[in-house]
Amino acid sequence: MKGLIIDEPWISLILAGKKTWEMRKTACHHRGRIALIRKGSGQVVGIADIVDSLSPLSSLSAYREAELSHRIPPERQGQAFADGWQTPWVLANAKPLVSPVSYKHPSGAVIWVNLDIAVIRAVEAQIGLPDQRQDIPIETHSVGLNDERTRRPSLLRRAVSWLQPWAPTEPSKPQPTPGAEKGLPLHEPASVTSRLVRVTGGNVRNKHIYLPLDFFPADAIGGSNKTDLASRTISVTFNPGSTVETDIDRTKRILRARGPVGDFFTRAGVKEGDSIHLSNTAPYRYEITKVTDA
Repeated sequence: MKGLIIDEPWISLILAGKKTWEMRKTACHHRGRIALIRKGSGQVVGIADIVDSLSPLSSLSAYREAELSHRIPPERQGQAFADGWQTPWVLANAKPLVSPVSYKHPSGAVIWVNLDIAVIRAVEAQIGLPDQRQDIPIETHSVGLNDERTRRPSLLRRAVSWLQPWAPTEPSKPQPTPGAEKGLPLHEPASVTSRLVRVTGGNVRNKHIYLPLDFFPADAIGGSNKTDLASRTISVTFNPGSTVETDIDRTKRILRARGPVGDFFTRAGVKEGDSIHLSNTAPYRYEITKVTDA
């Protein structure tokens, strides 16, 4: 597990569920679960999923329109845009740890930290613990490396309520699932554990796969944009390729994270007309492979 270093007030806004875009100067190629490190604290204070890295915002007006996602206030947006903080890293499923976990900060690390196994185990031990009501400190308001700061309230008090516990292994009894009232499928052990889908020319060009929604859990199926993410993610392993934590766009019927799909197409030599094998290997875990001729 990698740790992403984030300054205040941004990390507290992320943990409070108020910020889903972390603005950076370059694209992010990492996908899946990460640890969240409060800058200067020497501690992992939460976890989240990186589900996408969007194209840089092309104008200041676009920056203003996206304020509810990145939470940079109007008086700071012009400077942030001019300084190059234009690329949104899209986060989902952010959750604060009940007890922050200390780690040894490597010299020179300013964005990512490769956490050692003891720290990873300590973080993972807290995943799935009951949700907590927390006081999340907000210290200063700053943009990137800009030294100018505007004082913000010293404490953001917010009841952090989460839609879904993290990664329950075997629920003791069925729980209500978001989407069930709309007739979407619940995640239950199914007799059909695999599906075949045919790749279209549009799939290849746009780096996505049209998915049968009834093959996936309802709480991993989100809305049509990144402000309406699903309450859970699925883990998808591309063979060959990488493993990604993502949800599904209900309208387009595709994985929201497209980068790994394009990488899989390239590595496997997928072209229009080929068949793709979807396999449900465990609850919320899937494998995608290309069907080859016998």
